[in-house]
Amino acid sequence: MPEAKAGRHLVGLRTLFSAAHLIADLDLDYPPVESVLRRMLAAGTARVTGLDTGTADGWLDTRDDVLTAGRFSSQAVNAYFDEQAPRFALYDTPRPFLQDPRLSEECTGVAPPGRLAMNRASGNNPVWADHTPETAPLTMPDAAGWLLAWHGYGPAGMGAVRTHGGRSTKSCKAGPYRCLISYFPHDPTSLFTTLIASVPAPAAWPTNPGNDHAPWEIDTLPDPLHPPAPAGLISLLTSRTAHATLLTPRRDGRQVTGCRVVWGTATDLPTAIDPYVVDRDKGSPLRADCTRAVRDLDALLLKHRPGSKIAVRRPTVFDSIADLPPHILTIFGIRALGWHQDKQDKNFGWYAATTPPVCHYLEERDPDGAAALATLRAHTEATASDLYKALATAWYALNPRRKEDERAAFTTPAITRFYALAEPEFWKIAENPAQRPTYKRTAISVFDTATATMATTVRTMDAVTKARAELTNPSKRR
Repeated sequence: MPEAKAGRHLVGLRTLFSAAHLIADLDLDYPPVESVLRRMLAAGTARVTGLDTGTADGWLDTRDDVLTAGRFSSQAVNAYFDEQAPRFALYDTPRPFLQDPRLSEECTGVAPPGRLAMNRASGNNPVWADHTPETAPLTMPDAAGWLLAWHGYGPAGMGAVRTHGGRSTKSCKAGPYRCLISYFPHDPTSLFTTLIASVPAPAAWPTNPGNDHAPWEIDTLPDPLHPPAPAGLISLLTSRTAHATLLTPRRDGRQVTGCRVVWGTATDLPTAIDPYVVDRDKGSPLRADCTRAVRDLDALLLKHRPGSKIAVRRPTVFDSIADLPPHILTIFGIRALGWHQDKQDKNFGWYAATTPPVCHYLEERDPDGAAALATLRAHTEATASDLYKALATAWYALNPRRKEDERAAFTTPAITRFYALAEPEFWKIAENPAQRPTYKRTAISVFDTATATMATTVRTMDAVTKARAELTNPSKRR
């Protein structure tokens, strides 16, 4: 790696850790793949640094020592990957990586590669993001990525039939990260410091009984009838999955020509608090939404964000970020990875977003700054709410008999456009709080664009004008 030129490089895990201090960042095509990979890299980081043990102050001291060293220990990296090397192979091994060899007997039908590639059409599912035929082979790097995506984002519903322990069914549970948005500490200049900061502190680890291992670290295969609760950090980040997979490689091992994807658990996964999601005091963690991106910034900086109906808690991985040295903390932003989808097999869009440096505004380090950003976020969303109400008023006035769900086709693109236009201003004000936001002007512009084709008669012009008045003077609504 030292002589490698700048640019995009495909590397293996051993090289990634050995040269992490020379690598700026991960560069992956699909957010769900990146989301699962970042969790597994955090687990690997904990293993090769000793951050998988310890409590409170002792753990922080270990992290400081690793950061001071400035790179992962080559000896520790090689020792770990020498021991685990056979388990990281995708084929021609008794325990292929993140796969279940029992499926060759428990699930006889082999699906085409399109079943594994979540962006392709497969079976009766419609084309979502890629028109590549479902029978087209996958390269091994692509197959490895989609293995990760299935590990965390597999849908609920019907899959291939699997028979195990007297149970024969094709009913699958949803993956643990499906529908959710994940947030990671992010240094845009150094993958090494990103990985160190991505390891949650001991207070965030589960304490259930059992051994805390990754799937590739143990000889026994998981019991799909009785999935264990995570026993610690490593099993929390690597072992929670609702699906089982097995690849069918081409004879030369360069491509995947088929796959088996079936249920991996017969029951709901045991409850666990994921350290990279925004948790809520009622209901499931915060779900991904293509219109939101990183709109919940204050929920990441404030330990608890009170709400009128539902309070939220920031991802626990950020609880120890405030203890990083100031010169490191001031360059850290937040990486958001979301997949807007339902629990079944319907996908709406995935997205990745990275904030400018904001982690120095964490509540523990700058409570006033965190509060100011919370106020700014609330002001932004209040303006978006006013815009939505005005758009809905105009739409209802002109379409009184149409179904409510048809309204979303009109309002959602406009709200999405508003946030896209407002985001640059948000970050400018975040850096200079003395400025006053001009979101209202942006909202009016978006409203005028969205309703331009509606105002074609006297009646429609009157309806649009009245709705626009609600937006320009929201406190004077009739």
